[in-house]
Amino acid sequence: MEQLSDHRLFLPCEDKDEWNRIETLLRRPLGSPASLDDLLTDFHSNTTKQTCSFFATTFGSGETNNTKFDWPTFWKHGVPFMINIALEMPNLFSELQVPLLLKDEDKSITLNRQQCACLLAHSFFGSITSNSRRVETKKWAFRASQLFFLQAMPSALCFLNYFKRLSVDGIPPGDVTYERIGFKRGSPPWIWEESQSPLCTVEILDEGAIEKSHAHLHADFANKFIGGGCLENDFAMEEILFVIKPELIVSMAISSHMIDEDSIRITGALQYSRYTGYSHTFEFDGDHVATDAELASPTIVAAMDALQGCAKIQFQDGLVRRDLNKARIAFTGARSVATGNWGCGAFGNDHLLKFLQQWMAASDAGAERMLYHTYGDKRTAGFVEMALSLKNVNVGKLWEILKEAAKECAQPGPGNSA
Repeated sequence: MEQLSDHRLFLPCEDKDEWNRIETLLRRPLGSPASLDDLLTDFHSNTTKQTCSFFATTFGSGETNNTKFDWPTFWKHGVPFMINIALEMPNLFSELQVPLLLKDEDKSITLNRQQCACLLAHSFFGSITSNSRRVETKKWAFRASQLFFLQAMPSALCFLNYFKRLSVDGIPPGDVTYERIGFKRGSPPWIWEESQSPLCTVEILDEGAIEKSHAHLHADFANKFIGGGCLENDFAMEEILFVIKPELIVSMAISSHMIDEDSIRITGALQYSRYTGYSHTFEFDGDHVATDAELASPTIVAAMDALQGCAKIQFQDGLVRRDLNKARIAFTGARSVATGNWGCGAFGNDHLLKFLQQWMAASDAGAERMLYHTYGDKRTAGFVEMALSLKNVNVGKLWEILKEAAKECAQPGPGNSA
């Protein structure tokens, strides 16, 4: 029977026998890159029984096709740092139990960066297993070791670079806060028809990425299982974001899947790696050094999962409201929002519909500005003119306009965008 006491992450240092095993493995001398493969293989001998060959085949061999990763520094400093920070778990968590962020439970947990690094080091070794979660275990994933078993090269290099950076530059000051916020099913605390909020200023940006924005809140176009396939071979928007900002990955250890009425938000996660490309062209591109502004003004990353577009079905009233409410809860408290074509790739959502939903949500949430990144998508060409035509309209009025347009688009027969 499920108990409230189970609503936390059970750490391996709490089990004496398991911790003795982990300590024995981590204190084993490492004489070569191949011995790091052996270590990962041995850590998984009781779970997935996989065999690792990543380091023997790629370390300094040129197999990565990437000359920007500093293998010698990683081996000299990064590997010892990972081992040492992992061994610090009993001290780092001696006075803290890590709660799970589950559905229908508005809750938050703040970790310092040492604690984040410790959990991520155990994620690398695979020593935090499914035994650490006793509730809501469906599709639970927190083994970054899979990146190395699967030879997911660009993501693996970004993950290793995080530890190289910490070992050389030191752990940056500050904390990371993980929170889950939501509302009761069927009872959103806002009424769109009655909203008198003016539409906020909107900027349509064809260049630049969301994670580079100076906005207070960055949208994460998320899988309902936060992090998606970032610990596998997936290289879409969320997956790239999580490996260049590995502190985001900690949310995967403590969160159950999102539901229609909530959002998971992370404040303070820093970027450690640069990258180029997207999907099959994604590549690690060296160090990202956080600016003073990034350190001083922590960004909120708001995970928000869109419904799948499904042609005309997406214009049905209940589905329009669902994603509108999802964006609204995600943007709560934001001073400014950086977002873009949410759910308009593989999920097939209508670009204009998603633009208007997010503009309304940001405005009703009290944001002063929305920076909308189009990534050069030609289907957003009319957004500037559209925004200018609506500058004197409030949220409630735009909802009435959108509702009527969506009703027309949902009708059988040839249809147009909202």
